[in-house]
Amino acid sequence: MPNPRPTLTITLRRTGGTSLQSFLSQVSPFRSVEHEPFNPDRIWGPIVKAFQESGDEQALEASIDALLKEEVNIKHCIEVIPLDVTRVLIERAKAHNYYFIVLSRKNTTRRLRSLFLAKATGAWSPEQEQERYPAIMSGETQAESLDIQKVRKQVWHDFYVLGQTLAMLRYRKIDYNWVVFEEIYKGELPVSVYAANLAGLIGIDVSNEQDNLRSLNEKGQQSSGGIEAYVPNYDEMMRTLGELCVD
Repeated sequence: MPNPRPTLTITLRRTGGTSLQSFLSQVSPFRSVEHEPFNPDRIWGPIVKAFQESGDEQALEASIDALLKEEVNIKHCIEVIPLDVTRVLIERAKAHNYYFIVLSRKNTTRRLRSLFLAKATGAWSPEQEQERYPAIMSGETQAESLDIQKVRKQVWHDFYVLGQTLAMLRYRKIDYNWVVFEEIYKGELPVSVYAANLAGLIGIDVSNEQDNLRSLNEKGQQSSGGIEAYVPNYDEMMRTLGELCVD
């Protein structure tokens, strides 16, 4: 018999984690909380803020432990949150028998391009692209200029936190399923096939979830839509990413 487990998805922004977590929330017997709940403006952000102000790791551990006892599915973006918080989250998730997913993207350049285009335009979803891009392209509003120094810092920061997080998992002998964006969303098989296989590994029976599985194949992917020409410093950003990223 299936023995489903709550999931902790560890990822970086613009890696497809939102779509994956939305699917899990639909088919999992466990409740899913708001995406990236530890972010400053999200539901568990005050826990991180309290830790940053007090440095009280025991209080942090007690708070996170209480949350994970509720057995909720979590998507966690590691580059946004202090590593100490990620470490405690990993340790408490292991204690509560969570299923660990590491979601990454082979093409770092395209991931960071997507991230900085979203920051510059304020369009983080296909719906927001449809709303904001025409206004920018018509001159009604303007995209923010890209800060190349921030681009450089983001590249090195992301490399560092991903390496540190993988080391945390390895040193604590935590098994995890490493899922790659390109294999799910750009592979030979439909997204639904990968999602169904992943659900089976988690212990979730999706035999009656054909509608949810089909909807994964129909989700629209985000596209720049030619907005690059309207983002100041875009070409310099791409040259910088080409220099720093190993894809």
